[in-house]
Amino acid sequence: MSIFDNMMMNNRNPKQAGHKKSAKKSSIYNRDAEDNTFNEEFSDDLMSDVSRYGIQSYSKAGVTFEKLSETHGKISYSGLLAKSGAQEICGVYGYGSNQNWENVTTLQFKKEGDGVFQAIVPLESGKNINIAFKDPAENWDNNSGMNYTFVN
Repeated sequence: MSIFDNMMMNNRNPKQAGHKKSAKKSSIYNRDAEDNTFNEEFSDDLMSDVSRYGIQSYSKAGVTFEKLSETHGKISYSGLLAKSGAQEICGVYGYGSNQNWENVTTLQFKKEGDGVFQAIVPLESGKNINIAFKDPAENWDNNSGMNYTFVN
């Protein structure tokens, strides 16, 4: 039973209680009428996923942003440079428009585990944070020139 079906059953009119549910389901909620799982359309194509907990992610690229407070966020990196064996990672970040970064800063990320680097970054109220990563050999991971942008 899908989430939509559960909501509909909880909000049914008592006079409708004896009626059968329609066997046809919307493709948004279920791509295969035989399969009772919830399938969100386009989920594989989304560049970033914003959850109700303030976590945004470029999951296939290994970059995650978690808003910790109004003034700080945590960025985790396990992307291309880490997978290529980098022992150190720096983040170069700025605020505002991705085409015109403000207050550009470089920050050393701390290695937290096998191929995972993290840093706490300050946030500027109402401004996106844009970031690219580099290793000591000046190899860059900048999301193919698009950078990684997170909504604050």
